[in-house]
Amino acid sequence: MPEPRCDRRDVIVTHHGRTRLDPYDWLRDTDSPDVLEHLAAENAHTDRSTRHVASLRERLFAEVSARTEQTDMSVPDYTEDTSGRAWWVYARTTEGAEHPTYHRARAGSEDDVPDPRWPVVGEETLVDLNSESADHDYLGLGDLEISPNGTRLLWSVDLVGDELYTVRVRDLDSGTILDEIHDTAGACWLGDDHLVWLEPDDALRPWRAHRHRIGDDPVADEVIWTEPDERFWLGVDTSRDRQWLILTSAGKTSTEQGVLPLSDLTGTPWLVCPRIEGLEYEIEPAGDRFLVLHNAVCPDFEIGQAPTQPSSPAEWTPVIAGVLGQRLLGVDAYHHWVVVTRRVDGVPTTQVHARTAEGDLEPPQVLGAEGPLTVVTADDADRYDTDRIRIHTESYITPARVSELRLDTGAERLVKTLPVKPDPEGRRYDTSSYREWRVWATGDDGTPVPISLVARRDITLPAACLVYAYGAYESALDPGFSVSRLGLLDRGVVVAYAHVRGGGELGRAWYEAGRREHKPHTFTDLVACVRHLVAEGIADPDRVALRGFSAGGLTVGAALNLAPELVRAAHVGVGFLDPLTDMLDPDLPLTVTERDEWGDPLADPVAYDLIASYSPYDNVRPVRYPAILATGSLHDQRVSCAEPAKWVAALRERSLRDEARPILLRTDLASGHAGPSGRYQGWRDEAYEQAWLLDQLDAVDPLPRD
Repeated sequence: MPEPRCDRRDVIVTHHGRTRLDPYDWLRDTDSPDVLEHLAAENAHTDRSTRHVASLRERLFAEVSARTEQTDMSVPDYTEDTSGRAWWVYARTTEGAEHPTYHRARAGSEDDVPDPRWPVVGEETLVDLNSESADHDYLGLGDLEISPNGTRLLWSVDLVGDELYTVRVRDLDSGTILDEIHDTAGACWLGDDHLVWLEPDDALRPWRAHRHRIGDDPVADEVIWTEPDERFWLGVDTSRDRQWLILTSAGKTSTEQGVLPLSDLTGTPWLVCPRIEGLEYEIEPAGDRFLVLHNAVCPDFEIGQAPTQPSSPAEWTPVIAGVLGQRLLGVDAYHHWVVVTRRVDGVPTTQVHARTAEGDLEPPQVLGAEGPLTVVTADDADRYDTDRIRIHTESYITPARVSELRLDTGAERLVKTLPVKPDPEGRRYDTSSYREWRVWATGDDGTPVPISLVARRDITLPAACLVYAYGAYESALDPGFSVSRLGLLDRGVVVAYAHVRGGGELGRAWYEAGRREHKPHTFTDLVACVRHLVAEGIADPDRVALRGFSAGGLTVGAALNLAPELVRAAHVGVGFLDPLTDMLDPDLPLTVTERDEWGDPLADPVAYDLIASYSPYDNVRPVRYPAILATGSLHDQRVSCAEPAKWVAALRERSLRDEARPILLRTDLASGHAGPSGRYQGWRDEAYEQAWLLDQLDAVDPLPRD
């Protein structure tokens, strides 16, 4: 069937003496009727082209629906307000409802966690997101926070997908809406009668923090912190011990924090440590001191302690040393304990330190993991004087478990395991039917690159293989359980996660080796991973697919330009596929802050040439490409839906076409970067994309199983 025609409307731009022809620049105007008509035509074409897998989509959706406990309750969190009342706070999901509801109930003993199978006595509804979304196609929850005295609720919602939030405050006794602030980038409580909200600039960057008294006109609110440097985003939060307001200006390679004692609500925040280029730090109030997670000494960070006053790295006394290749990720301080998260061998682990009477740290207790691909992390407990924390454990094949660890006695009890119900035929999930393991590819420069794998135990290798990749921002593809992934595994697909450079799996050096001038390593690593999986007899060379989202879409798109012959199909979701255009436009959201990640092609001809050399849109070649499904979202403020649209148009125009390898575009016209907000629509979108991939991989039928 004919593809929608995308008109060429050539735009010629010149930078640094380089001339670039962009025939599809007009697609960037997503308010244009011509663009909206084109996107709608592409959606209709993609739906027609994939009608033959409609029954498979429904089957995949039915499998996720059957395997998910649709009416469920999160593990309740125990909190205490300043009046001494104790509460359980939790979320509920209800079968048939797209969104969760949030609740609280009075708590007795902290040991008596409510049973999700039964109604909770005295339950109050804090907010019902299904009611909030009744007249909207999209709803994204931002903040949800009860005032310190327990009488008011602050919450924020985005009703478009553009990440601009409306903050509301409600009296929990009367239900009266006390306040509303529009177009914010977030908020938090400042005592019981005030809050702090963040104002975005024209590029949607949070840049000013306002102090607001409930009921006042926000137009007159005092600005208490300003971040004029466009490379930095402002964040705000309160400390666990309820002693400090913490303001954070964060860039890609530097941070700066200010604090305000909550005993002085009308005071002026003061700076912890002035900004130093290359210094990243994060304070954690710990009673009479600050713990500081920082990279002043070790690139993979160490933890020091500092006085609760302005200081410099020279005054931060080391308490937990950094280890190269083992990135310290976080520190949470309590009155008698400190919990530290560190990435070891690419996987997050957790250790607990008791504190002496003087507040110093004793040797750690490392919390155990069941295997090398098992993630162990700790929840942030709400109370500073807690005697227990929640531990989360999961892997690719082990459903998430939440246990409660008594820090004083070491006793541990299981609180909840993610329920995985039988499939539509009544077959139960059995962990022993699956396996997870790691292999290592060799990059072009000889660097070992890890690949994590998960598959059914009974499949015959080589098999169809779906390879995920990301490789940016020091983000890691950590092991985790997924109900929707079972649909792939049970059809004989090996699912692989390529931990390419640019990610954070192997410490800060791994990230630096795939950033800015080293960015090409990210793409060549992915090609090396695919070649390794084929060479080792894991992946069938005729049935390999790639999948990447956002910056992972750039990774996939660039790798396809390098070696399109290695891959049968690729799905790219909200892909950063036209990086040169974006990075040349300082008026776009994120562009200025992204320069530390990709370089500045507007000012630097070397950066221009490098980005131009790997841009997926600019480097489509006249060769045969794999089948492509590119997806985007109309209200995406991070990656415009024009990028997948332009890429698809370029692929159709420049590549050698093959009817068996369609190039398709699908745009969600009602959501933003994260996709649909409702869980059922999210499941349906995932089923749509998986069905297309399975069809391309010739893996549509489930494997036989007892």
